[in-house]
This record gives sequence, C-alpha cells and structure tokens, in this order.
Amino acid sequence: MIKLYFIKIFILILLILILFMTNTLAEENKDLCDCKPLRNLSLHNPLMEGDDIWELQQQLKDLGFYKGEINSIYDWQTYLAVRNFQYTSGLKETGIVKEELWVELAEALNKRSTITATNKRSQTPEGKVSLLINGYKRQMTVLSDREAYYTFPVAIGKASTKSPIGEWAIIAKDKDWGGGFGVRWMRLNVPWGIYGIHGTNKPGSIGSAASHGCIRMFNRDVKVLYDWVEVGTRVKIIGRRDKIEINHDLKPRNVGADVLLFQEKLRGYGFNPGYTDGRFGGDTKKAMEEFKYIYGLKDDLEGDKNSFYILNIK
Repeated sequence: MIKLYFIKIFILILLILILFMTNTLAEENKDLCDCKPLRNLSLHNPLMEGDDIWELQQQLKDLGFYKGEINSIYDWQTYLAVRNFQYTSGLKETGIVKEELWVELAEALNKRSTITATNKRSQTPEGKVSLLINGYKRQMTVLSDREAYYTFPVAIGKASTKSPIGEWAIIAKDKDWGGGFGVRWMRLNVPWGIYGIHGTNKPGSIGSAASHGCIRMFNRDVKVLYDWVEVGTRVKIIGRRDKIEINHDLKPRNVGADVLLFQEKLRGYGFNPGYTDGRFGGDTKKAMEEFKYIYGLKDDLEGDKNSFYILNIK
C-alpha cells in the first residue's frame, strides 16, 4: 500500500510538471512571437496600448489615413484614422477594430502592393526541400535540391524585435493553434528564444516588418508550406540584425548569438564550422582545431582574445 501511495504521488507530481512546462512554453510563444488572440480595439479610458495597435497605426499610415506618431496607443488620432478608413471602405463608422477590419486593411494594402509572388508550380517539390527567407525582400524562397522552386511573401520581425539571422532547422510542426499563429506553426531551433514560421490573423502585415521575430505567412500559403516541409528541414534567414558583441571566451557546448558570430568569422577565414546556428558543437570544434593549428595557437578549443584578434572580432 505504501509503495502504491508513493507511485501515485510521483505520477501526480510528474503531471503537474508537464502542465507547468506546457503553460510556460505557451506563454513564451505568446511573448516572443507576438501571437496573441485578437482583441477588439477601441477608444477607452484608460487608453489601450499594445503591439497590435502599433501594427494598426503602421498599416493605416501606409494607406495614408494615420498622420500621427506610431506610439502603440489607441488615442484620438488613431480613432479618427480608423473611422476615416471605415468610411472610405464603405463600412459602418464605429471606430472599433475587429477581425473583419484587419481583413479589410489587408485587402486595401494588397491592392497597393506587389507582394504576391507569381509562381507557375504549386505541386509538392520532388527534391530535398530547404527554405531561404530574405528579410530585405520580405520573401521566402522554397528550394528543391538547392534550386529555386517557389516563392511566398512573408512578414519578418520589426526593427525592435528582428528575426533571427542564421541557419536553422524546423524542429516541430503543429496544426490549428489559432489566434496569432494562424492555421499552422513550425518551430525553428534558435537557441536563444522561441521563433517559428506560422500563419497570421493580421494578413495586412505580410510584406512588412511587423512581428516579434517570427516569420508570418498568409494562412493559405502556410498550409501549402506545411505539407512541403518536414521536421529537420533547413531554414536560412538573411537580413538586418543588431550588432553582436562577444564579452567572454567561447567554449564547446556554448550557445548564443556570440557563438553564431564566431562561426561566421571562422567560415569567412576559410574554416568550416558547420551551420551558423549559434551552437558550439562538433563541426565548430573541428573548425577550431584546424584554426588553432594553422595559426599556432594553444590547442584548447576555446575562442579567446587571441582568436578574436586574428578573426577581427571587436
């Protein structure tokens, strides 16, 4: 009886831990990817604030309706801009932003842009699939055996929360998360946060820099991509990023953006650290062995001040 009692206690504790980790992951996803469920926006006292209002102001500004500062606050100017857009679009002038208004904004923006890529092929690629996400063009290219096969328009991270530049892999796939994730979610193995490729309930953001770092797609597009990729599919993201500083020696099993910069520098000097994925693993260790041997440095596999000096890391 006593043994059975302790087994039940152990199972209960295990279930509690699993529930805690699941909730924590959901919260991290919500915070890092800005994938919160849509809320209705309107003029309130106190004034409403948030990233969704930042996106609203940006889209209204792009359409010429909002003239004020983009401050993430649903103030009087934002309210008037919403009403003016509703009037121009033949909608009821409520000043309230619901899901339908995001769709109307997307349609208005898409009529004024050329973000929809023209493709002739839509069947599943026959070769090995990989993805190249160009943050400068806001475009994803699907590669089949390293040849361009299809392109999709995407949204990337905004200036304050840039998308992670580097070479990643898809490590999880999920359907129908809903809310800000849209209809599909594919997580990337970025070691310093939770980032992914997913659909969106704000289609007007596609073609812009608007997310917390995740890659957004139209829901219709992400459904297609979801069926084309597998767990393990490689994803390369290029674009602008914040300056990376290295403030300590780097050792095997270290992870982070500083390791990614170190890998890039090694590659630039002719050594092969493997994927620039911010992980000091086996391939990076082999590159370090060769690098330190060539330059006559101490054979300890550590990235230190002498290594940084030779690689021109400041």
